[in-house]
Amino acid sequence: MRRTVAAMAAAVAAAAFPCAAAAQAPAAPEPSAAVLAKYAAALQAVEAPKFVRFEYSVEQVGQRNIVQTHRVYRSGTRERDEILSVDGQSLPNPSVRIVSHRVDRYGIAAVAPQVKDYVFTFAGARRTAGHVEYSFSTAPRAAEAPAFGVTGVVIDDRRYLPSGVLFSMAAHGLKAGGRLTYAPQDRYWMIAEATVTARSAAGTVSRERIAWSRYAFPSALPDATFVAPRPLPTSTP
Repeated sequence: MRRTVAAMAAAVAAAAFPCAAAAQAPAAPEPSAAVLAKYAAALQAVEAPKFVRFEYSVEQVGQRNIVQTHRVYRSGTRERDEILSVDGQSLPNPSVRIVSHRVDRYGIAAVAPQVKDYVFTFAGARRTAGHVEYSFSTAPRAAEAPAFGVTGVVIDDRRYLPSGVLFSMAAHGLKAGGRLTYAPQDRYWMIAEATVTARSAAGTVSRERIAWSRYAFPSALPDATFVAPRPLPTSTP
């Protein structure tokens, strides 16, 4: 994966909270302390897939304009990233990049704020699609504000993991904020979308959206998956 604005912010999670007043509040929401206790336990038990295949599309406008579709295979820290299309045009021979020590910056365990590191303030609850989401604003416990940090989290009562992580950051001359959206995929809790708006020191505004799809969790991936393809032979005239 190339280092885009969203990738820079993926290790954290501003955007506005979903408006709790705009949706019907649950008749008997759980106490916020109970929700946070279940959230902390869920984070401790969360499982990352050993093998995963997925696709993602990235669109960026502003300082750089990018429109690409990728297919990714991942096993542990090994990753194969294939670029399938650029600017809406399919590539007859996908560009392949093999990475040996890839850290999943979007993994929920890496992104979700920990109670020991943040103060959580209850902001509301709402019903959506047959389940309940609890919104909390978050503030770092450290005396000195970090260069980037999570500003809020939306906890889904299906598994008590975040369906939304809200963030702001300032790094490399950029000030940015956005939202990471998560959803259940099989027995895993996976990234679904990232939206980021960034402003450079010169005032240039960039906006980016990444959308993940076509998740699959095979029982194994062959070692050849993570071997760079050999260049095609060329004929000598």
